[in-house]
Amino acid sequence: MEERIAIVKIANILRQMGRNVGIDETIDALRALELIRDKDLDTIRAILKATLIKDFTLLESNKREEEKNSVIGKITQSNYLAAEYYIYSRIESKAKLPSFIITNSDLIKWSKIAKYVEEITLNYKGRRFKPKDKGEIDMRRTIRSETKYSMESPYLLKSVRKINKSNLILLCDVSGSMKDFFKETILLSFFIKRNIPKSEIFHFSTDLRRVTNLFQVTSIYKVNVRKLALAVSYGSGTKIGEALYMLRRNFGDLIHHNNSILIFSDGWDLGDLELLDREMRIIKRRCKKIVWMNPLLDELHPPETSGMKIALKYVDLLLSPDIKKSLSY
Repeated sequence: MEERIAIVKIANILRQMGRNVGIDETIDALRALELIRDKDLDTIRAILKATLIKDFTLLESNKREEEKNSVIGKITQSNYLAAEYYIYSRIESKAKLPSFIITNSDLIKWSKIAKYVEEITLNYKGRRFKPKDKGEIDMRRTIRSETKYSMESPYLLKSVRKINKSNLILLCDVSGSMKDFFKETILLSFFIKRNIPKSEIFHFSTDLRRVTNLFQVTSIYKVNVRKLALAVSYGSGTKIGEALYMLRRNFGDLIHHNNSILIFSDGWDLGDLELLDREMRIIKRRCKKIVWMNPLLDELHPPETSGMKIALKYVDLLLSPDIKKSLSY
């Protein structure tokens, strides 16, 4: 009698969870338990799974989602074949996004930071010219100057195109160790996209997602934070090396000599450090410049994490949100 009551309660719970468990499934479970005499816990679990949950599509999809979002440190041996060592695993690793308030001082500060990043990553010529003796003959400026000499100017003026354009790839760490900087991540992503229209925005933790379209808005208050949270595993572990590998594998056409890369991360890495070293080395050869912004960088928190020590071998500039604390390498 107690078994029957327990089965009915389980069926009711499954229905409340949205599973298609009706009277027929409940009766099948009761009959199956009556037919089997010696029942241990594993046998009962198998009976309930076979009778109450007959459609395993949803169950398997949830299992795959759980495995994808679990925090796994992978040690890569060769050709990206990984042996997995589970450091931490939960059914759902996405953390609840913190609430925050954006003030005017936040807007001013991060707008200046994005402008500074744009200035230090200027890397290709625009349409504007500047005078230079070793440039090409500038007929427009030469003709204009002839009016001063009654159309008999003895000078041929020369100029070159200004390097005043910037292309940038922004990689933001949204793992558990960076959860206190979620507001800063949103602000940096928004202002980078606004100041550098051709920039590409990626957020990563245990996976990497392209979120550029979510920041193509006219106001910071129009950023769809809920959709952003669904796109990336916020609050999971950090795999910087694997994120860089996924960037190079899936978006390799974005990495070229006219593009710089900005990484916003504290440098804590649960992934394979050898993979991080390899990917940083490859990307360093292919892109114009690598800039790393560490929100914890100050006198009390020097860049001493294992991930940062590897990154410092390849970065051109280490930044802090307080620009005065930036370091060149």
